[in-house]
Amino acid sequence: MSSIESNPFFQGAYKTYETEAKNQPNLTLLIDHANNDQAVQDKQLDEMVAKGAKALVINLVDVNQGKAVIDKYCGKVGLVFFNRNPGDKNLASCSTAYFVDGDATQAGVLQGLKVLETWKNNPSWDKNKDGVIQFAMLEGIPNHTGTIARTKWSIGTMQNYPSLGIPVEKVFQDYAMFNTTKAQELLDTWTKLPDFSKVEVILANNDSMALGAVLSLKEKGIKLPVFGIDATPDAVKSIQAGEMTATVLNDFDNQAKSSLRLAANLAAGVTPLQGIEYKMEHNVIQVPYQETK
Repeated sequence: MSSIESNPFFQGAYKTYETEAKNQPNLTLLIDHANNDQAVQDKQLDEMVAKGAKALVINLVDVNQGKAVIDKYCGKVGLVFFNRNPGDKNLASCSTAYFVDGDATQAGVLQGLKVLETWKNNPSWDKNKDGVIQFAMLEGIPNHTGTIARTKWSIGTMQNYPSLGIPVEKVFQDYAMFNTTKAQELLDTWTKLPDFSKVEVILANNDSMALGAVLSLKEKGIKLPVFGIDATPDAVKSIQAGEMTATVLNDFDNQAKSSLRLAANLAAGVTPLQGIEYKMEHNVIQVPYQETK
């Protein structure tokens, strides 16, 4: 794993790997995380292979290093990338490399739909009564396929969904690296600018950033609808407390289980999808997101 210090989704997945290691005595599972340091992760992967690992499940620290990792290990061990895509072309270059993730397009669509549904029920959100959703977007990591898809499809769904679509206008958009503190700092900056008075809705590619936005707004006594993705426990509590507005469930448990089962199949030399309920296309498994109540 890239890191488990501050990302609840990664923390949940890490716990799933630990639990599965105990529940499957036929597997020898080596688990570690890299404190968001690619050099540390590179060393950990080398050490795991030296200890006899026949397959690797990798949540990349730096998605731009996907090619280097694939070039190094392709054909030597099975490769399963988790949550962070090493790059479609890089993945396609190695027949024994796979990617397991949630369906980020679906996540964006569900977030956009949630905005539309709640916007219709809250006419007071349209502060200037122009019939346009003025929004600020907190994005994850640059060049991250999930970031790109969540942003594109959230905005596109708000604009174009049949019968529900509403014109939108971007006021602010920047990267907060899926991190609560960075999102809070970004909101602290935005709220000092005159254009922030136009913002009617805040969108975030994940709950960690949405919670950072909530913290910043609370400090300033500003009330705005904030939408996240992942349905982490802290986000659910924030929604129940009337702070965050809504989120979308990102099924870390089944993503982690599927990536581990896929790696175990590769290590054992059996059919990659054996025991996995999800379909695979072009060596990619996408676990569905789900609406939250």
